[in-house]
Amino acid sequence: MSWVSRKGLLILLGSILLASCSTGRRDLPPESPARYHNNMGLAYLEQENTGGAIGEFSKAIRLEPRYVEANFNLGLAYYRRRLINAALIQFEKTTELDPGHGEAYYQIGLIHHWRGDLDEAVKAYRKVIRRDTHHVRARFNLALAYEAAGNLKEAVSELKQTIDINPLSVRARNRLGWVLEKEGRFDEAIVQYEASINVDSTHAETYSLLGRAYIETGRETEAFTTWEKALRIDPAYSEVYLQMGLAHMNRGRLDKAIEAFKRAVALKPDLALAHFYLGNAYYMNNMKKEAAMEWDRARQLDPRIGLKDFPGS
Repeated sequence: MSWVSRKGLLILLGSILLASCSTGRRDLPPESPARYHNNMGLAYLEQENTGGAIGEFSKAIRLEPRYVEANFNLGLAYYRRRLINAALIQFEKTTELDPGHGEAYYQIGLIHHWRGDLDEAVKAYRKVIRRDTHHVRARFNLALAYEAAGNLKEAVSELKQTIDINPLSVRARNRLGWVLEKEGRFDEAIVQYEASINVDSTHAETYSLLGRAYIETGRETEAFTTWEKALRIDPAYSEVYLQMGLAHMNRGRLDKAIEAFKRAVALKPDLALAHFYLGNAYYMNNMKKEAAMEWDRARQLDPRIGLKDFPGS
């Protein structure tokens, strides 16, 4: 049985109160044909054979339409096959059969989140958390949904609760730092990034984020030292060169800025921002022809970069 099915089964068996409200069947006898097809579907799913999995789960449901686990697993198979509408319908059917199925609500939240339906995503994630307050993934994604909706206060709250549940989550601490930066709370962001490094000092991204926060608080020497650490971990991390280039450019060190942006372009030639910033540095250094070439390349890579964004326009 896959991790997803075991997790789903634990949730299904975890609440007697919710069981009384359910109209679905949680488990079947070992000799049940529907259970056989469900297990076959799980085997196909583990082999990434989503077509075979869909066929087997569908057979299980035809035999036992109220079989909760088969309905949920069919939703997972549809989701992995990127049949998003079908997956959403199946997950909603799972919650009708079993109103206590937290993993189904979680998947519903992910789909709405991916579609940009943030209000619906928030509702679904909160349903998960009402059933399991320690559901780390639901809390983290709820925070991301709040952040995307511009509700930074709630995003900070959910990320802090995520960290309370799992203090070793570098991803949650880094995201909290990023949201705190959006609120202008750079000193607090630094605390989170430094805590991430204490947990795991091998993430170049954390050093990149910490360096940027240092710059925002006027700690330039520490910023560049931190970025150098990031590059020792990942010499091909182009984002670090962007940050270094911006720091140099904002302080009038245009030759060093150009050098940093060139390195970013060399590492990631299709990164529009690298060409855009390189063009800006050229322009500020009175190298108009080179600037125009870089801006044209940036527009080709990302048409969303409008004329208003270019100082030479």
